[in-house]
Amino acid sequence: MSSLDYQAKIAYNRGIKWLIAVTLFTGVSVGAVSFYYKLKNPTSEPVTAGLQKVELGTIENKINEGGTVELGGQRTIKSPEDGAVDQILVKVGDRIVLGQSLMTLRFAERETLLAKKQLEIQKQELIVERNRQKVEEAKIKLKNAKLNYQADLKQYEQEVQSKEITQAIKIQQSQALVERQQQKVIEAQEDLAAFEAELNKLNILLDRGFVAEQEVDRKKTEIRTKKIAVRDAELELKNAIFVLNTDKNVFLEVNEISNGTLDAEIDLQQSQSELQQNLSDLNKMKIEYKEQTLQLQNNLVTSPLDGVVLNINVKPGDGVNRSNDLITLGDPSQELVQLKLSTLNASQVKPNQSARIIIIGPNSKPFQGRVKQVNLQATTGSNTNNQSSSSSEQATVPATVQLEQPTGTLIPGSPVSVEIILEQQKNVVVLNTELIQSEKDSEFVWKLDSDNQAQKQPVTVGLKGLTQVEIKSGLKVGDTVIIPPPDTPLEPGTPIIEQGEDSNSDSQT
Repeated sequence: MSSLDYQAKIAYNRGIKWLIAVTLFTGVSVGAVSFYYKLKNPTSEPVTAGLQKVELGTIENKINEGGTVELGGQRTIKSPEDGAVDQILVKVGDRIVLGQSLMTLRFAERETLLAKKQLEIQKQELIVERNRQKVEEAKIKLKNAKLNYQADLKQYEQEVQSKEITQAIKIQQSQALVERQQQKVIEAQEDLAAFEAELNKLNILLDRGFVAEQEVDRKKTEIRTKKIAVRDAELELKNAIFVLNTDKNVFLEVNEISNGTLDAEIDLQQSQSELQQNLSDLNKMKIEYKEQTLQLQNNLVTSPLDGVVLNINVKPGDGVNRSNDLITLGDPSQELVQLKLSTLNASQVKPNQSARIIIIGPNSKPFQGRVKQVNLQATTGSNTNNQSSSSSEQATVPATVQLEQPTGTLIPGSPVSVEIILEQQKNVVVLNTELIQSEKDSEFVWKLDSDNQAQKQPVTVGLKGLTQVEIKSGLKVGDTVIIPPPDTPLEPGTPIIEQGEDSNSDSQT
């Protein structure tokens, strides 16, 4: 064997020994770790707990209120006046139609009022007749006023015409004076021009020594005189023009004529208006008299709707005062529930929201309805004489729920419970609220895994109801959720025995 082969064999043996040592060390280490883990984490004992299958369901956010049943259009007819009941023509439970006679009343005071109304009509007829005479007198007054106005107008026109002629003559005279002054100005200007021409000639002769300087000065003095004459003529022309313009613009002073026609027309219109008003009042009185006569003959109480008689508050011969209740009616084709919501709940209720109406009592069947109206103002207890309500009274908001279909069984005036559905989610994963656990800012449930062990399952919740909550993510239909036992805390990996199975095994042993 060569030295090279010998060294290779020695190295191979060393590698084998090293590999065996490492393997033994690793085994010992794994065993030690496993032993330490078993000391720290002993095997969990099985826990008995209830299980719940995850299913689809409906989650609702709702409020509960109490209400009172009434029929559509339900009202109580009251006595219009003090009187007495004569006849009652219907009985409780009768179906009635719009306009049907329900009962007759007698009002003794109406006979007295009827007699007074007749006297008022007679007085009004006298007033109408007097106003007719006033209208005729106003017509005659208007006719005379028109005749007087025509005469005064003719005289006025003649006076105006005379003064216009006088003014025209004066204007012609002023025009002639202006023309004369214009001619004088022209003549003065021509004289001035002639003297100025002579002055020019004298100046030439003076330069040549043919005339004396005194003669030239005399001519200049004459020219100054002529210029003054021109200015005087021009001034007289301006004055003449001013007089002409004044004459043209002079206001003709003529005595105004009074027009009594307008006052007469106003008097006639007022008289006619009063007559029309009196005639209207007379016709109104006659109509009221006729109506009161008919009411006295037959004082019928008629139905304002199609419906049923719910209650009759009087009997024949009873005396009634104004506003006393006579009879209560309602339309059974509509069933309503009147609510008084707390202000907190009223802020969440909107028209057309779904509602359930439940008769208070055992085994009651719910009826479907919808919110018809929610008042915009809160009220307290009814106050009398406009006195303020007590501070202890809680403010409520009136609201109305209408049943989708009349039941025929709800009794008007009876109390019922109403559930108003604020929000609703159908066919979603639902879970009982008590199964949801919280940890810091997250939520989870205990889910049973395929090894029948408990595991934490984070979930995202949605709409919350009173007892159930919507699971938006983290669970699906068919998953099994553990109902945590109240006295045994769960840990991830804890074996679970279903509560039913554990009880069965105990009974078998």
